[in-house]
Amino acid sequence: MIKQEQWQGIPVYTMTSGSLTASLCPSLGNNLYRLYDGAAEREILRVPDSPETLRQTPGHYGTPLMLPPNRLRHGAFAYRGQTYQFDINTPNGHHIHGFLRNHAWQVTRFTEEDGVCTLVSVLRTADYADIMRQYPHELEIAMTYTLTPDSLVQHVAIRNLGNTAAPLGFGLHTWFMLDGEPEQWSLRLPVESIWELDDELMPTGRRLPLGDFAGLNRPEGLALKGVNLDAVFYIGNGAKQADLVKPGCKLSYRVSDEYKHWVIFTMGTADQFICLEPYTWVTNAPNVDEAPEITGLRAVEPGDALQLEVALDIERA
Repeated sequence: MIKQEQWQGIPVYTMTSGSLTASLCPSLGNNLYRLYDGAAEREILRVPDSPETLRQTPGHYGTPLMLPPNRLRHGAFAYRGQTYQFDINTPNGHHIHGFLRNHAWQVTRFTEEDGVCTLVSVLRTADYADIMRQYPHELEIAMTYTLTPDSLVQHVAIRNLGNTAAPLGFGLHTWFMLDGEPEQWSLRLPVESIWELDDELMPTGRRLPLGDFAGLNRPEGLALKGVNLDAVFYIGNGAKQADLVKPGCKLSYRVSDEYKHWVIFTMGTADQFICLEPYTWVTNAPNVDEAPEITGLRAVEPGDALQLEVALDIERA
């Protein structure tokens, strides 16, 4: 079932399949801001208390969309002879989290068949002068959400409608609830190494052994009690899946091959929530001195499209 509703005066779409309910706010960054598991009677995502809260702090709830993801040093980079200057939006003079979080998307289709809900929404960068000023490429970004009784799948198709190659990094900043019980949860995240970060949380270009985070690769995962994480991991040849596990529940976050990095963020010592952030390119990728095969730096050529997919599977005991 899919319903068009009002959330404190803001249009939203609510999809229900089995015991899962997902709510999407197209006008505020196309954020899928709620995923409720009725069988477990719990919120899977961190939910804002109002549209205004989501508007004011768009990166702190639900599933914020980031193009490009994370930080760009001084908001600037050069690629194939083109220079880019993104808006400075951090206190220390950098850019963070891209230009998608507060722009409105247009819902173009929604259907329900045999209990499977599908909703498609589109954003065209040429419709927004502030985007084109920072990133002068005409992209059409089409996002398809599919909800089943046990999963939520996000498929993104990013098509270059312009005449020049568009350097592109995409990511999510998904806020998963820990319910104030980090001792109940562990994280399994197959990764090869961790990026060394400078004092402004940008990669130096060096990748280091996992050290204290080696538990991420073990079958039992890394216990989250007492963990304080704001780290960038390189997937390498690891499985493209993060498993967030507690007794009676496993959340598996699967990503397509284009995603090369995970950022894990607990906002201090893990307590109420944890962010699992898959990125196609690493933080500040165009300015990192490493091979594009490692950083994920890539372009979408004119007329081509980049297809990305992320799936969340919910397993209950």
